[in-house]
Amino acid sequence: MPRYEKKITLGRDKDGRLIRRSIYAATKAELEKKCFAAKQAYLSENAAPGNDMAFGAFARQWVRTEKAHAAINTRAMYNNVIEKHLLPDLGDLYFSEISQADLQGIIDYNFHKPETCNKIKLTLRQIYAAALDAEIDVRRGVNIKKLVTPQKPKTEKRALTESEKDALFSADLDERQRVFVLLLYYCGLRREECLALDVSALDFKRRLVYVRQALVFDGNAPQIERTKNTYSTRAVNIPAPFLLVLRAYARERRALLFSMPDGSPLTKSSFRRFWDNIKAALVLETPDAETLTPHIFRHNYATMLYYSDISPKKAAELMGHADTTMINRIYAHLDEMKENAAEKLDRIFA
Repeated sequence: MPRYEKKITLGRDKDGRLIRRSIYAATKAELEKKCFAAKQAYLSENAAPGNDMAFGAFARQWVRTEKAHAAINTRAMYNNVIEKHLLPDLGDLYFSEISQADLQGIIDYNFHKPETCNKIKLTLRQIYAAALDAEIDVRRGVNIKKLVTPQKPKTEKRALTESEKDALFSADLDERQRVFVLLLYYCGLRREECLALDVSALDFKRRLVYVRQALVFDGNAPQIERTKNTYSTRAVNIPAPFLLVLRAYARERRALLFSMPDGSPLTKSSFRRFWDNIKAALVLETPDAETLTPHIFRHNYATMLYYSDISPKKAAELMGHADTTMINRIYAHLDEMKENAAEKLDRIFA
């Protein structure tokens, strides 16, 4: 007869050491029941003093209430951090039992993943701020700002290579695939903005694409929402070389430009297959496309705006940015490349 075992954390003893207990059962269902009963028994025997509260119960309550109206992807991020990274170590502990070392330990365990560490610290900062607002007794010495996180390595953002640009037109893509990559190329839209476009968003007389919606995934299920902020809601010019292609494609569509066979939005898995097929076709034309992502088209679009002498303010507007910060970084980088100081110095001293 199989015997299942699970180690659970109940709390801390008077010396601050974790109290852990091994629970055994004949079935998995019985094991979960015994674990739950053991935790409840410990909590009832060792009720938290004053306004203390178990971290796990508070964290789950916090994400349910404070993030109820957040975007799907945002809620999913907080839930993932809480359930996967925080609750295994902190879930059954009271706030008064959790030390700075406990929190730093969770960061250190994930130190090879800088983005995950930043998300953990962000989540902890908000949970602890809410706990203090609720007048919960937080252990002295805990300071989320002092948690040490790894530096995120700088990744070189790139535009499309010349061979990738050629491949957009020479690769063996079907009509739907080609229109998708050309929307990214000519209009600089985000992936989620492209997937939410319908024919009503296209104004061929004024040569404009109206960006009002975005497609987000709740697990695999698609959901169309408003763009993430007022700056993302915008009108983008349709360049002349793309106008006839887009018009011919839209003429055959009733609603969404990119959809499932029944007209519903693409699921996450369907889009993944769709993009993988596009990339496979482009790779046959150039190996550069091995690392191609939809977001690279955004950087390429910003680069083309720079070389078109479009101002940073207008570029930020076309790309749906709240301000010119990101555009200024791209433009400054391109200015440095354009400067070519070595050649200028050669001419001066010639």
